[in-house]
Amino acid sequence: MTARNKKKIWWAIGAVSAVLVLLYIFCPPVHKFGNKLLGRSEKEYPKPDSVKVDEFEYGVPQDLQGEIIDVPRDSLLDSLMLADTTLMPIDGPAPTPVPGFGDGDLPPMPSEDDLPIKIAPVKPENMPVSLEEIEHYASSNASVNSKLSSCRDNYKKLHDLYSEFVMHPTSEYKEIGAKRKKDLLDELSQLMKAAQGVNDDNCLEETADLRREVNKMKF
Repeated sequence: MTARNKKKIWWAIGAVSAVLVLLYIFCPPVHKFGNKLLGRSEKEYPKPDSVKVDEFEYGVPQDLQGEIIDVPRDSLLDSLMLADTTLMPIDGPAPTPVPGFGDGDLPPMPSEDDLPIKIAPVKPENMPVSLEEIEHYASSNASVNSKLSSCRDNYKKLHDLYSEFVMHPTSEYKEIGAKRKKDLLDELSQLMKAAQGVNDDNCLEETADLRREVNKMKF
């Protein structure tokens, strides 16, 4: 026998073996026949759509009878469910007063000591002083004195706004405060030029104090 013939025989044996293995895996009759030849026994389990198999894994099923329990409905729960789904008044008995409820005097109104502790926002360390803490000087020049009074009034308004901004830092306060701060700094610059023109050192000193405190305000 030549090598070529041996190769053909081995190819044929391999092909037949592959076909037999495939038939054993995918063909149920061949699978059962192969198990009989090998002496293997497999238990057949019923399929979900099969009613012909009488043998089950856990025995034959029996008809089960359940006990029906009559549970009374919760009238309060029903009322809450109806209240969530309808705006119409719910039929039922009128509410009856609770004995002892509402008798006697009302409790006193709570004071600040009775209220929960509220943590106030932390004020900045470099907080500008109020207008009353700044030393005032009266100018002998009427025009300079008028401008100085206007700067004092605007500083007081800006200081009140900044105090409110520190407690409630909103974008609206920030925008308004930044604009008023810029306007007041421009007004103080004009006042300083006017005070220098009349050589009013006292006015220059107060103007410098106001400018210093205004620059502390960070909007």
